[in-house]
Amino acid sequence: MVKPLACAAGLVVLVWPLGTPAQNYIGAERCKSCHEFAFKVWAAGPHAKAHLALDQEQIKDPKCNTCHTMLPGDDTTRFVGVQCERCHGPGRYYHHDYVMKDKELARLVGLIDPKPEQCQQCHTDAAPSIALFDFATLWKRIDHGKAAQQAWEKDRAATATSPAKSAPAP
Repeated sequence: MVKPLACAAGLVVLVWPLGTPAQNYIGAERCKSCHEFAFKVWAAGPHAKAHLALDQEQIKDPKCNTCHTMLPGDDTTRFVGVQCERCHGPGRYYHHDYVMKDKELARLVGLIDPKPEQCQQCHTDAAPSIALFDFATLWKRIDHGKAAQQAWEKDRAATATSPAKSAPAP
């Protein structure tokens, strides 16, 4: 008997090379539909605005754009900044609900669990204006996993019920 995962693996081999790099990316707006908290953390953080750190000369430099945009050379606004897929891999094949519910399948078709080594592809000593990279410290600025979301929701609920935040008595 052929297992569904084995069939999916065969399908990936057949379809993975198809399309241009831009066609393999879906953009942060699509991720937002299922990952609202993660999107909020990203949008408020440094990665969403990474392209704004470049001056006019650097904007034209492919070497700079490799780390400050999703797809160097893409002139649309769909991929500005460092988006979800820079760390999690191109989402074309794993973004569907039925795939994301099966972590093994999602990883098989391209979902990446970020590790410090991925961050260090851009956050290097050779990069201008980047201080010494400390994953443990800097991760806190962009953490958007389940534990971070639960802490945020708990804090939000506590703030909503806090007497200090209530309307003053007449």
